[in-house]
Amino acid sequence: MVCVSEEGSALCIVHDVTSSGLRTGTQKKITLSLPPSTTVQELFQEVCLKWQYDPDTFELVLQRSSSGETVALNNLKEQTIQDVGVTFEPGSRNMLHVFDMHCQPVRRQTASTVTGDTPDDDMLLGTSASPTAGGDYTHPPPAPPPPPPIVSTGDYTYTPALIKHDRVDYVGLVNQAMTCYLNSLLQALYMTPEFRNALYKWEYSGSDKDEVKSIPYQLQKLFLNLQTSSKSAVETTDLTRSFGWDSSEAWQQHDIQELCRVMFDALEQTFKDTEQADLISRLYEGKMIDYVKCLDCGTEKSREDTFLDIPLPVRPFGSTVAYGSVEEALRAFVQPETLDGNNQYFCEKCNKKCDAHKGLKFSKFPYLLTLHLKRFDFDYTTLHRIKLNDKVTFPEILNLNSFVVQPGSKDENEPVQEETVMKCDDSSTTDSGSALDDESCHGTETALSTQETDCQEDDEGIDMSNHENEKNRRHTMDKGPYTYELFSIMIHSGSASGGHYYAYIKDFRRGEWFCFNDQSVSRITNDDIMKTYGGGTVRGYYSGAYSSSTNAYMLMYRQVDKQRNCEAMTGEEFPSHIKKLLQKIQEREETDRMLREKEMDMVKIKIYCHHPSQNTISEVKLTFHNLDTLKSTTESAYKALKLEGVVPLERCRLVKYDRVQDNIERSFEGQDDDPIGEIVSSDRIGEIVSNGKLDMLLEIRREDAEFEVYVPGGVPTKVFVVDVETEEVEGPFDVRGNLSQTVREFKLTLGKALKLDPEKIKVVIEKYSNEPKLLEDCERTLKMEGFYAQIKVFVATKIDEDPEKLFIVSKLHKIIDRFEHIITLHIILPDTDKEILKKLGIPALSVDVNHNTSGVCCKTLEETPADDVTLLSSALSAATCSMSVSVPSPQGPPARDNSPQPPTDPEDEGIGATGHSDQSASEDSSLTDSDRTLVGDVPDECLAQVSSPSNSPPGSDQQNISSPEEGTTNTYHSFQTEQSENWDDEVDTNEATTRALNHYFKAVPYLENGTQKMLKVLVDKRMLLGTLKNDLEPYVGVPQEYFKIFRMYPMQQEYECARLKDSLSSYRDEEKLTVKLGRVLRKGEHRGKVSQLLPNSPEPCKFLFEWILSKGMTVAEAKRDILEEVKRKYNIDIPFERCRLRKKSWKNPTKVYLDSQRFEEDDITLFPNWEMFLQELPGPEPVTVGSQLVLFVRRWCPSTFEVKPFEEVLLDGYTVKEFKEKLAALSDIPEANLEFAKGQSSFPCDMSVLSIHSDLEWNPPTDKLDVWPLNIYEDGHVFFYRDNREQLKQLTPEERKEIANKEGSRVNKLSTVSTYSPRKERALKIYLDPAPRKCEEPDLD
Repeated sequence: MVCVSEEGSALCIVHDVTSSGLRTGTQKKITLSLPPSTTVQELFQEVCLKWQYDPDTFELVLQRSSSGETVALNNLKEQTIQDVGVTFEPGSRNMLHVFDMHCQPVRRQTASTVTGDTPDDDMLLGTSASPTAGGDYTHPPPAPPPPPPIVSTGDYTYTPALIKHDRVDYVGLVNQAMTCYLNSLLQALYMTPEFRNALYKWEYSGSDKDEVKSIPYQLQKLFLNLQTSSKSAVETTDLTRSFGWDSSEAWQQHDIQELCRVMFDALEQTFKDTEQADLISRLYEGKMIDYVKCLDCGTEKSREDTFLDIPLPVRPFGSTVAYGSVEEALRAFVQPETLDGNNQYFCEKCNKKCDAHKGLKFSKFPYLLTLHLKRFDFDYTTLHRIKLNDKVTFPEILNLNSFVVQPGSKDENEPVQEETVMKCDDSSTTDSGSALDDESCHGTETALSTQETDCQEDDEGIDMSNHENEKNRRHTMDKGPYTYELFSIMIHSGSASGGHYYAYIKDFRRGEWFCFNDQSVSRITNDDIMKTYGGGTVRGYYSGAYSSSTNAYMLMYRQVDKQRNCEAMTGEEFPSHIKKLLQKIQEREETDRMLREKEMDMVKIKIYCHHPSQNTISEVKLTFHNLDTLKSTTESAYKALKLEGVVPLERCRLVKYDRVQDNIERSFEGQDDDPIGEIVSSDRIGEIVSNGKLDMLLEIRREDAEFEVYVPGGVPTKVFVVDVETEEVEGPFDVRGNLSQTVREFKLTLGKALKLDPEKIKVVIEKYSNEPKLLEDCERTLKMEGFYAQIKVFVATKIDEDPEKLFIVSKLHKIIDRFEHIITLHIILPDTDKEILKKLGIPALSVDVNHNTSGVCCKTLEETPADDVTLLSSALSAATCSMSVSVPSPQGPPARDNSPQPPTDPEDEGIGATGHSDQSASEDSSLTDSDRTLVGDVPDECLAQVSSPSNSPPGSDQQNISSPEEGTTNTYHSFQTEQSENWDDEVDTNEATTRALNHYFKAVPYLENGTQKMLKVLVDKRMLLGTLKNDLEPYVGVPQEYFKIFRMYPMQQEYECARLKDSLSSYRDEEKLTVKLGRVLRKGEHRGKVSQLLPNSPEPCKFLFEWILSKGMTVAEAKRDILEEVKRKYNIDIPFERCRLRKKSWKNPTKVYLDSQRFEEDDITLFPNWEMFLQELPGPEPVTVGSQLVLFVRRWCPSTFEVKPFEEVLLDGYTVKEFKEKLAALSDIPEANLEFAKGQSSFPCDMSVLSIHSDLEWNPPTDKLDVWPLNIYEDGHVFFYRDNREQLKQLTPEERKEIANKEGSRVNKLSTVSTYSPRKERALKIYLDPAPRKCEEPDLD
């Protein structure tokens, strides 16, 4: 037997060429070093783990390096990789490729099938919730025991290590998003028999309409579902909806102890005036005495308080040593504080300040005791919240009799003495990573390990019938009534910024413990409980820092009392109203089941259509019955897409469609009368349905054409026709093949589509890392050759003029190799009529002998002669022209002007959108070093001729323009290069510019939507931006210094491309660019932006255009020019006397400009990139002098929760008195009843109407506007005002929720750019209806 370490290994490179991989924009690949004994099955597993692909939805193909053959490995999984042809020779590389199966997109693995890359803690914790909402919990440590992974069927799959018993008879709760804290508490309450029984005894007496708002009713329903449902997990959405929560609350992280208090408060409010009014206090309320005792005279003052839980600090304040147990923490809790020194207590009996004890004493413990371990703290050193993961033990039986002060006892007034315990900080750890070393801490780890070793390894549960437990129980019972039995442990796993809750809960009936972890319920052992104490093994790289952050956070005990202890109700014991509710739930489930069955009889289809008149892709989602025929479905889609009167129904049909690839997958000939349900469920299109959707296309044929037959397995290809002699490349042409076709049959298809002789056709495909491959074996299928959707196919009638040449060194190979750098750009051209150019002061394009200013459609290396120049108008009229161009002889360089680029606007220097340097971006990680030698700018001496149909001598510049009829096909002109070893040498900037100018460029003008002038440009992406601008001159119609190029980025943001020396390597194929007119600024001119101010519009600030202002110009002159441009561009006619210009400061409208003012340093300072508002007025301009103050005001109406539209107030001074006078005149509200408040944030200071009345600072304490707290110094501030006689409307929860939803959508619309904002903490609230009281009760202290 050969050991793995002794085996040779094979280098395997796996490329992802699936549609999923290609959509990322970069080819994904992995590199593996595998021994010969590796099976193909193991190789598949590696691929699945890397990319999470479903192994049944992709094909793995090996390309044998020896013969070049490809081998599909899907059916060879039992063989080793050596058997299937993987090469193990030193230095050899094995290429493998992952393809879509049957041309269908590869599917991702579900959560239940991903096992290799998913850590146990990730599977366990899932979506997390936290006691504090301050951050994101990323990698929580594992929590014992890990729950089983959840699969889509709702069943659970357990690993053998987790299977302890048969299935449990408990139901889990579905985690809505981050509601694990809620699920854990609900399960604990459900498993408390006294609470569940009391809840069942409560009877709902409201209307059916109000059921959704009743918390006890929804809690009853949930408990009934947990007790009777056959599902593995049930939803909590009905309950949270009764809390008044919306879907966003499910994504809020909260503390489980906070939820417990808030829920109990809500239940107490709901249970008022019912039989269960004292439910919470009867079960959970205890009493304690808050006292102060004078140490001189012994006089004690005290007050009795109630509590629902006891918060126990894990560490004393300021200490790094934790309490070792719950009992120790309880003793510290009641240990009195001594008031002495400056903090002495004034004793009324002694009539002086005396030393005193201040503390707490328990007078009564509740029946159900809740202990809260305060593990979340604040580190004053790091100023961060931290979690204390220290070890704190807790007993199964807790005796609290010694903590209760009995009336008349001798120690009634004596504090409980604290037991002196010397501890070392062996359990100190925080989430901030800080830990203090204590040299005295020795032997702690040994003690811990010894304690843990004592635990029985094979313990399958906590045996409550154990003799020692019974003995301890009887012993503690003799001392008093306050003996408690542990039954619930709320566990938090994670940090202070995020984590996950789950619960360990005891079943009193069985005496067994279970883990309730959201959907999962499983048995646990005593060892699992002991792990929740905290602490754990010590990490070596943090002294004293524990690796585990999973520990108990809240404990629930039940008093041992034979009179009160009970078991939960069974179905036979349910009250009558609960039985009715159960019947109602079961009837609802039956109705839902029938609806689901009905939905199974329906099919949902998304139908696309290339609309013939709108030139857009329309889509509609429709639902059909399974029995509807394909013909009736087509008619319905035809009507839904509103094609009536546009195209006859006879020219339409439905076909299977892939929207991502924009590809028709198959057609359904002869199936017009077949039910659509059968078509959908058939195996032929089952793959798309299994992805959860079905896409179809309503195909429209031309009037004189017939429908094409599309069979399954079709693959769309992009075909380019190469003329080896002239080196011209035409295309792309869309040709559809089939994976089952042989290469010979595909050649017949190509010959028919391209009108070529199939016997002479040479077919080359672009394989993998853009490496061309000649298809020589005509009997191999397209699938065997590795065809995939949108693959590039090159067709020629010969590979070289020398038939004996090998393909790798042939002329065809070189042409295709050069073609890989070509990208297509779609450029939006500006309007350049004479009036616009005259208005902007931009000259039309002139002709000179040094610049190529013609309207040619294609160029490679040549210098266009001046006498053959055509202008832009000629180019646009011959939009489909195609030309062949001769080139100068390689003996001499082309006679092009190598002068530097024209100067750009100095304001824009250094501003670029690409963000890339000048280096070539053709570096591809998949190329070898020798390949990279051929990547770069082409030097002059390496350029050869592009042959021309004319007989021009070498060096001539004659051009031949074909007729428009010939121009209907796209012609790509390439050029020959001779290999040079000096291509990568350093050159100066001028030489680089010259080289960049020699790159391929071809432009074809066309119209989009019938009106917008566009330019389709095919260009070498190694070209420089400055060269591209130079080549675009004849199509734009103005010199390049008078226009700019913009790219469109996400969120519709335009960025100027200003770095002229950057290449086009970062530009995407089929990217759309915009050309905008602009000119070089003269002295004293500055470019800026003009926006329209619309205060009462949903979009108050609307950008209009860029504009140029010059120093010395009056505001009236600028306003007149701007109004003319607004009328010309937007057809908006604004009267000159009813508008104003005003300064724009970010979003805020500020200083109003008077018509008589000038843009001068001593009047209005003009800066580069200025911004200005154009504001239309309801009447003539009221502002007459610059010292006047213009403010925006809005009236707030609290009785209707409305805000009136914006109005303006003009003030001559800055006094509040004048301001109120103007408001009174505007609103008819007496000055004495006027209240005002300054708006918050930037204009328009919009905020929710639910916040205006309470969040604004009404009636600021000042009599002047230009002092604190208003600080009004210039125009444009916003004020709200109201009438204090108007009462605030009291909203019902429904009205409040409706207003909140409307206001949220309205306010969010004002923000057009999404910005990141860290999530803020949100208080946990449960919203209740104001319940009517039967009688008014006086407030009691």
